Amino acid sequence: MTSSESALPTAPQAATAPQAGRQKPRTDPPANRRERKKLETRAALEQAALRLFAEKGYEHTTVEEIAAEADVAVRTFFRYFASKQHVLFGDVAHQRINHLRAALAASPPDETPLQAISSVLDALDFDEDEQKQISVRLRLLERQPTLISMYLVLNHELRLTIVEFVAARTGLSPRHPYPLLLAGAAVTSWDTALHAWLADDSAPLADLRRQAYAALTAGIPADPPAPA
Repeated sequence: MTSSESALPTAPQAATAPQAGRQKPRTDPPANRRERKKLETRAALEQAALRLFAEKGYEHTTVEEIAAEADVAVRTFFRYFASKQHVLFGDVAHQRINHLRAALAASPPDETPLQAISSVLDALDFDEDEQKQISVRLRLLERQPTLISMYLVLNHELRLTIVEFVAARTGLSPRHPYPLLLAGAAVTSWDTALHAWLADDSAPLADLRRQAYAALTAGIPADPPAPA
């Protein structure tokens, strides 16, 4: 890995949602143009990276080549992406872990872990644009099996996030079967639904995910066992 591939950009500040009863401030045209330019640059970098990954392979593609393909400087690449892995999976995958953690933490305390996870999964289902992004990347994984390990790492991070939530909510150890089972069911339902939908998108992805989660959790009690 080159030094340029490991450089990390400053994390952007999360946008603050407008308060109820207040109108969103009007954005001046110059700001709109700047935002459009940023979106265009990000899209160009993603498209360039995916083309090169498909043509040359992930391991043989450098950040410098991605930047050159998109006709931007290397430093511009790192304004948008932390690494090649980040551009491969995109914000839709990397931000999902943060969104999952925040949504679980905000779940009502009187909900059982099973209920809380189900509600959060519903809230985090992919929208149409996210589905397109995920579809492109999963098809690339099919053509480049060496990238599967990175996908598995993301799934592992999602699983750990849910395990930590269930353990904290129930007082059980993170190594107890109950948190591990719930986390495994949640992540497997996502993974199963994605691959089934990729093979046949006639059924909505959200419906496939709900069916998978219901089947996988059918034998798990809603009330967790008491801590030892």
